[in-house]
Amino acid sequence: LFDSFDHAICFWEKDDPQYIDACKTFSARWISLPVSPSAEQFSRIFFYLAQQVLQSTVTQNGEGDVEVYSVIVHETDTGYAQSFLEDIQNEQMGLLNLEGIIFSEQVQSEWADPNMYENLKQGIKFHNPHVNLQVEV
Repeated sequence: LFDSFDHAICFWEKDDPQYIDACKTFSARWISLPVSPSAEQFSRIFFYLAQQVLQSTVTQNGEGDVEVYSVIVHETDTGYAQSFLEDIQNEQMGLLNLEGIIFSEQVQSEWADPNMYENLKQGIKFHNPHVNLQVEV
């Protein structure tokens, strides 16, 4: 899911329609976002997506209570944006929901399971594969 953002054109759903059309014309790999694609917003989006995946994952290998504490997105060698749970819940920063993040057909076709995101939106659980534990707790 997160690899989808690598080398994809990301645009704000409220950008100029001509700009959005140009993005879609010149790249099959695009992602429409409910917020402006900035480092600050990417940190929120990645936090939100990680949280959604974790909440939809059935763990069975001793993973315990895995949660995201924060996400950092580096813009430059010295500049970055960091988000926490309260940031993704902050409506003033823009509402985040799975329906508002749209991946192009090309991006979806590159996933091991092209239905993965639709399953996530529908609340269908992901099941981690069972492995033999090397350490018993």
